[in-house]
Amino acid sequence: MTRKRGQKASTETRSDDPMGLTLNRLSSRWLISREVHPSVGREAWMRDEPAVIRTGIHFEAVRLPAALVHDLAATVSDEAVSRQSVERAFHGMGIHGAVIADPARRWYYALVPPGTAEEWADPGFECLGRDHYLGVPAAHRAEPPGTHWLLSPPEGEGDLCDVDAVRRLITSRCEGRTR
Repeated sequence: MTRKRGQKASTETRSDDPMGLTLNRLSSRWLISREVHPSVGREAWMRDEPAVIRTGIHFEAVRLPAALVHDLAATVSDEAVSRQSVERAFHGMGIHGAVIADPARRWYYALVPPGTAEEWADPGFECLGRDHYLGVPAAHRAEPPGTHWLLSPPEGEGDLCDVDAVRRLITSRCEGRTR
């Protein structure tokens, strides 16, 4: 089954797989396929914990402060900041998938193509490239508590966030703060 860009991952479960670990196999396989020890990641996901995955191979990650994203969400919606308003803020910037929410640390991570960190020059916003690690939730983890996919997990490089869209999100909010 192929998902369209931006389409949410399925959250159905089978009776013999109550946590839905067999779902989103393409995302799961792709995310850990180049790890030295992919079984370690799979075991973490089976415990419903994030797998620690090295960035710079399949993807890199731009770390976005939750306060910045929530400020943007508040400007695009007249309602209180909610998951839906945050999703609309990302969608409004052209980001439709591959975003991780880490509410405990108050970060969002936009997964971007490998090589982005080499060219990244946005002060105050780190791009985790080679030699960094990121806690990546299992593909079925689409809701809190804990680290989860705010927008659907990628099944391949074509599902990663567009770097220019991530920059638009950053600059639109930073420009709004200086007005």
